Parts: sequence; C-alpha cells; structure tokens
Amino acid sequence: MAKKKLPIPACWKDLLNPAYKDEIQIANPNTSGTAYTTLATLVQIWGEDQAFEYLKALHKNVNQYVRSGAAPIKAAARGETAIGIVFLHDVAAEKSGGFNVVPVSPCEGTGYEIGSMSIIKGARNLENAKKFYDWALTPDAQKILAVNKSFQLPSNKATPQPPESPRFADIKLIDYDLKKYGSAVERKRLLARWDKDVYGQPK
Repeated sequence: MAKKKLPIPACWKDLLNPAYKDEIQIANPNTSGTAYTTLATLVQIWGEDQAFEYLKALHKNVNQYVRSGAAPIKAAARGETAIGIVFLHDVAAEKSGGFNVVPVSPCEGTGYEIGSMSIIKGARNLENAKKFYDWALTPDAQKILAVNKSFQLPSNKATPQPPESPRFADIKLIDYDLKKYGSAVERKRLLARWDKDVYGQPK
C-alpha cells in the first residue's frame, strides 16, 4: 500500500475509490462461504438493490474472484494484490506468519459466521460421533485451534482467547440474519443475481 501510495480503507464504501482499480481481491460467492457472507452482509446493511449497485461498482476494482475465501489475504500478504476481502481471523493467521498485513473492520459494520458441526442421521458410529462432538466443545479441544494458527473466536467461554484473535470490542457487528441468509433458497437467489448483475458485467 505504501509503495503504491494507496490509502488504508476504513469502510466498505472506501473500496470504491478509483485508486484501487485492479487492487482488490475477493472470492467468488458461488465457491466461498466467506464471499457469500460478504454478499449477504452488504444486502443487510444497505438493502438488496443498493448492495448490488455497490457490488457492481466494486467489480471495477476487483482484479480476481478466486475460489477460496482465505486466498485473497494470502495474495495480499505476498504482494500479489493490495487488498483482500476476507474474515478477520484469516488476516490474523497471516500476521502470525510474519506477513505485514493490516486488519480492517468496516465502519458500516460487518457480518460473521458461526462454524458448525453436525452428526449425520443414521451414522454408523453414532456413539463415537457423540463423544467427538462433546470433546470438540471443551476448552482443551478448542485450545488446539490457536496452536495450529487458526484464530477464530472459540465457542466455549472457558477457552483462553488467543491474543491474535479479533476482538468483538473492535468490530461493529451487524445483526446478521443467519436463518434467512443461511437458507438454500435465499442463497441460490442471491447468487443468481450476483452472477447476472455483477460477475457477468464488463469491467
């Protein structure tokens, strides 16, 4: 950013600055839950039509829609793009690896995800699955995440929070509607509109 004399953005709307043309990378929401969360977040912040107008404008500054949600920050860390739109814990992982990246939580607010587990109905090893589930929710199990440079916030409050992890106090979270935007019907509808109104447009 310094080499190219680019300002550090503070808000979603800052990313529309023409100075960022071909300097922003984000995943494709068809292949990435991270990017779909971004799409659903913007719809909830501004309403659907305004969010899609924003995404069409942002499209001019995007150099690549990659497959993986964490890939944009890896590219930014290695100087392949100036800005990567990712989850904050992915930024923390790159910082912990010694890369000079700066996390930014947008001033308008941001969404989030809740990582989940499921036991498959009719599982052959149901009792073992339940034991694993119970173990995975303990502080001892969740401490393993930070050891492996995975800095999501732990779900068990008794788990020590790694110093690298994002802090809720530093983030303006929106009231993300997990039920609505997690539904297959709403996801399919929004992705179809994104393909047509954003991805399919010239730059």
